[in-house]
Amino acid sequence: MRRTFHLALISLSLTACATSSPYKLSSLSYSEEELKPKATRGIASVEHKKEKSYLSLDLPYAAFEKMRVDVEKNQNVQLQHRGEAHITVISPVEFTKLKKKISMKEINALAERMDMNKSSYHLLCVGKGAVNEDATYYAVVESDRLFQIRKAVHVLYTQKGGKAEDFNPDLYYPHVTLGFTKKDLHLEDGVIKDASSCIYSLRPSESAKN
Repeated sequence: MRRTFHLALISLSLTACATSSPYKLSSLSYSEEELKPKATRGIASVEHKKEKSYLSLDLPYAAFEKMRVDVEKNQNVQLQHRGEAHITVISPVEFTKLKKKISMKEINALAERMDMNKSSYHLLCVGKGAVNEDATYYAVVESDRLFQIRKAVHVLYTQKGGKAEDFNPDLYYPHVTLGFTKKDLHLEDGVIKDASSCIYSLRPSESAKN
């Protein structure tokens, strides 16, 4: 049964998924306000592209910055990051095909009609993807609403004359990128950001004491 986040202060205790793993992250305590979708930005270590050719749900940065700092400490790595947190809903690669029939303005309008910014999401774990010497770390999430939005985009695309096979709304691994060693790695690089890549679990515990 899926657990939802309440207004009470929540403590997330991060521990390695494998019992034999030497990794252990500290407990993080924060309120639901720190998880609600909204745009907040920190100081980026890499420049973020100004032109947006993707659809994303912007999230508060502070909570995910805490996760990144703990990952850096316990994995003994220094990660690059963009100083913000979001869940990509339609990727730039996907939009290169979708733009043949629909614009980003149309996609944004659809997302607004479906109240994307009010979408609920559930944190599953911290995952790691690696290709050779490059690695990326992320929080794996699940969100039924974001899948619904992708399916609505698919319907709009086909109604406009697009081929159904151009875009698979179910081929989707929602996550929040925490940081990366050299560059962010994606599905096109062979990295699948789902629960099978977990290295730490995220477990909501009882409300933190004042």
